[in-house]
Amino acid sequence: MAVTALLALLASISCLSAYGAETKEIRLGYLPTTGHALTFMAKEQGFFADQGLDVQLSQFPNSADGYNALTAGKLDVIAMGSTAPAVYIAKGNNLKYIGGLMGEGAAAVVKEDRASELGRINDFKGKTIATVRMSTGDVVFRNAMHEAGIDWQNDVTIQELKSPSIVMDAVKTGKVDVGIVWLPYQQIAESQGLKVVLNSDTFSPEHPCCRFVVSAATLENDRDSLVKFEAALIQAYDYIKTNPDESVKDVQKYVDFDRSIIYDSIFSEHFNFSPDPNKKAIGKWWEMMNSIGFIDSDEDIDEHIDTTVYKEALDGLVSKQPDNKNFQELLEAYKKNNE
Repeated sequence: MAVTALLALLASISCLSAYGAETKEIRLGYLPTTGHALTFMAKEQGFFADQGLDVQLSQFPNSADGYNALTAGKLDVIAMGSTAPAVYIAKGNNLKYIGGLMGEGAAAVVKEDRASELGRINDFKGKTIATVRMSTGDVVFRNAMHEAGIDWQNDVTIQELKSPSIVMDAVKTGKVDVGIVWLPYQQIAESQGLKVVLNSDTFSPEHPCCRFVVSAATLENDRDSLVKFEAALIQAYDYIKTNPDESVKDVQKYVDFDRSIIYDSIFSEHFNFSPDPNKKAIGKWWEMMNSIGFIDSDEDIDEHIDTTVYKEALDGLVSKQPDNKNFQELLEAYKKNNE
């Protein structure tokens, strides 16, 4: 019996060692926002671990800081806005969009007593606007002003600040007229007496926000791990759709806000949390940034979008659970958004 027990113990240790050897560490940069619910859920519900991944999360206050870390080789994957990767690609960095995380979800906030004065995009002319450098909402509202005939480089004053919290403080203290933030900060802004006057999807419906991006070298050298990574995110999507209340509890571990604010932001009509890469939307985004002069590049953006990682992950899950309605929904969305 003693020998049998010893052999069993040795076998157990061997299995654990083998599992540890097979576990792949992925360094992921993220922003402190409810929009990253898929990431938090994949971590908390063990979907990353089930795929043999040890995902280490590093928080950044904005996309610019995060992409500096990615291009310096300090991160493997980044989950941040669509603007920063486009800027870095325009500068010659070989980056690849591989998956989606959130779409829409940005807004313009003002003091409540100025809401009627600043309720239209044309009202922004001559005003001071605070944004977060390279944020998605920043580009959407610059484009909205451009389309309204406002020269955002001369007709308004744009202050690029470090974080949405600092943007809100600038609005509250009257240092700026308008602040551009992302969720859940618009919900928080209203709880603090500010007013949302315009949502980003009003001007650019279904626009992409945070995407999963890697270097071309990472994609080439470790594609299998990225397929597993995307599979975990798809499972997280399914979990949120079927367990909304439990999901809010998990998200709260990463963004310390009231549960009602977290719930309202995740399930807002002005936000979506699909893992689909949405190649078509990224292409439009690239064109938008060039058309308003935010970047100036003739690079073919299609060369920087790889939808096959996500599709392989989705097909693998569908083959195992063909009756899963959420997976089938993602299959239909893939056809619409990427083919």
